[in-house]
Amino acid sequence: MIGACVSVAALQLSCADIMFSLRSCLVTVIGSALLTRVASAQPSVQSTVSSLPTASASLAGSIAVTVGAGAIQSLANVNDGTPNNFPSPVSITLTWDLHPSTASVQVIGYFANPNAAMTSGAISVPSSWLKGRVLTAGVQGAPTTYTAFTQNATGGVGTAGGSLALFTQPILGYSKTGSLTVDLNLQLDLTGRVLTPGSYTGTLNIRAVTQ
Repeated sequence: MIGACVSVAALQLSCADIMFSLRSCLVTVIGSALLTRVASAQPSVQSTVSSLPTASASLAGSIAVTVGAGAIQSLANVNDGTPNNFPSPVSITLTWDLHPSTASVQVIGYFANPNAAMTSGAISVPSSWLKGRVLTAGVQGAPTTYTAFTQNATGGVGTAGGSLALFTQPILGYSKTGSLTVDLNLQLDLTGRVLTPGSYTGTLNIRAVTQ
């Protein structure tokens, strides 16, 4: 039986910065073989025949998400009443080693608390004020215009009202192993809004799950 692990990464956002960490898991199950024992003597005595099941081995599939360039970002000057784009894209790399029966892998970005995606003391910025887009050519299921982190969880990954599906990677017979790197642009949208002065920080989680 082929299984798949899920990896998670955390991206630290601020009108200050973004951090990232990675966990991935891989499980192997190794079958064992039993040996029959034959005793001999004079005159010879033979045992009855016992049939043993064929030894087997299986390897669980794995997926991992890592962040490269753009892992740390800050907005030095925030303007009220207008969109504020973070200065550079966040480079996200998905790698996978999966059984071809897997349909696809989806990568989701989400905030643990949609009501407080970024905070400065007791002041909070909701996830609906933060938006993302992916313009990497040929990527499936990506938001190509700035879209708020207001979607629900997918496959048990994400939070209700605080998530955004970033892209989908189909797993076909020829692509059971591979990697894909995309660029995620982030935005703090203050259109029609006024932000209370302060230093705001938050964590954007990025996680992949098989479908």
